[in-house]
Amino acid sequence: MKLFKGLLVAALLLTGCAAPAGNVNEPKGEEPKNPAAEPIKVLAPTGAPALSVMELAADGVNTVDFVTGSEALSAEFAKSDSDYDMILAPINLGAKLISADKTDYRLEAVITWGNLYLVGTSDTALEEAGNFAAFGEGSVPDIVFKNAVDVESIVPEITYYSSAQDVQGILLSGKAESGLLAEPAVTATIAKAKEQGIELKVILDLQSAYQEKMSTASSGFPQAAIFVKQGSEEKVSAALAQIESFVSAAASDSSKVSSLVDQLTPEVLGVPSSKIAAATWAKQNIRYTSASLCEADITTMLKLFGIDYTSEMLSK
Repeated sequence: MKLFKGLLVAALLLTGCAAPAGNVNEPKGEEPKNPAAEPIKVLAPTGAPALSVMELAADGVNTVDFVTGSEALSAEFAKSDSDYDMILAPINLGAKLISADKTDYRLEAVITWGNLYLVGTSDTALEEAGNFAAFGEGSVPDIVFKNAVDVESIVPEITYYSSAQDVQGILLSGKAESGLLAEPAVTATIAKAKEQGIELKVILDLQSAYQEKMSTASSGFPQAAIFVKQGSEEKVSAALAQIESFVSAAASDSSKVSSLVDQLTPEVLGVPSSKIAAATWAKQNIRYTSASLCEADITTMLKLFGIDYTSEMLSK
């Protein structure tokens, strides 16, 4: 997988070019927001998890690298000498390696609670003949889909594609009448479809369907989590507080989201645009919850992957 290398935000603002990586420093002329904090290194996947650490990436203190896909995440988890103090990753990915005693990282918090939706040309698209496009077979989107919905009752033929981007293309080409997507791609796809004369709409919120089907306490499901390297607990404490504070404030102030996306660029973060990222913040269910406070929900989710949760997985 392509690991983006960091560029100065100042350079981004001057050139307007997309940066190939996520270590982004404070713009010239501004003081770091937390100059007393010890710098840390963070690795995060693009998309919703990346949005949660935007302020950290732009504070002029820390190094935040963004990657696409899970291969780079898995490789760093497995390294005994990884220099990343914190890794954001799908909760099942980190938990599986912890349970197998193959990583020095431990679970600190859940940071995203699901951003999956079914879209279709009509409210009855799942009851009519046609094609349904899905992605991520065997991964979190697929497992949640199959446990939140009675898949056997879906009338259209289900076809899996390698990525959400592929699903978007199939829907926009008219080759499928319904499909599985994640925000903010949902909103972007609906908007593009409208430009092409295709009417698409959200026909099911998988977070709500999952909670109802699985009888979980929290809305949504543990999707991406924050894992802290053993020995870095004290070092990352300020960064964790900053992340929690930012995602809470962003929920009521979309300008914080759009300005940081513009600063770091949509290309680096893996989102369609700053406008869409801000508009879909609530639907992306980005919220910080200490793992110790949602153990029942984590247990339910990990069981779907054949992983037995224990409190020993938690960061101390």
